Amino acid sequence: MFSRLLAFVTFTILAAGTAFSDQIPKYDRDLFGGWSDADRDCQNMRHELLQDLSTAVVSFSQNTCRVTRGKWLDPYTDKIFHESRLLDIDHLVPLKYSWDRGAHEWTSTKRHQFANDPINLFAVEKRVNRQKSAHGPTEWLPPNIKFRCQYILRFQRVVKLYGLNQNAAELRMIEQAQQQHCD
Repeated sequence: MFSRLLAFVTFTILAAGTAFSDQIPKYDRDLFGGWSDADRDCQNMRHELLQDLSTAVVSFSQNTCRVTRGKWLDPYTDKIFHESRLLDIDHLVPLKYSWDRGAHEWTSTKRHQFANDPINLFAVEKRVNRQKSAHGPTEWLPPNIKFRCQYILRFQRVVKLYGLNQNAAELRMIEQAQQQHCD
């Protein structure tokens, strides 16, 4: 039942989105800037986050700019990883998703802040991040069923924090997913 509803609502969202998609400039990931290095220690946000999220002592590259080893729990899969090369830093609310829901109107500073905001970032298995792509919770949920409620709630918290716009059909679908996974 949920999968049929998901397909219907996804179609409805896509159909509704085409009515105003001509008004949204073409998405360009570069408009969000790259990973920041706010403290100028040569470790960009990806590596700062890997340090912060590791539950073990981390190892660095020879120049100490990159985290190479540690211990990370991927909330999307509930798997533990020890090598950073196996992980992506995922934008919980994808950049393209945010672009289509209002980020195209933001200043470059706000887009860069969004792209580097730890509230919106997770260390996750590369393969799963690529599967997720630019989808929101109406089209993708983590394979780790125990994390789905938290994923949906955190996703919506970031959407609200940044004032992104979700249409009524999308909000209904998210509410239904929340009822299914959070109750």
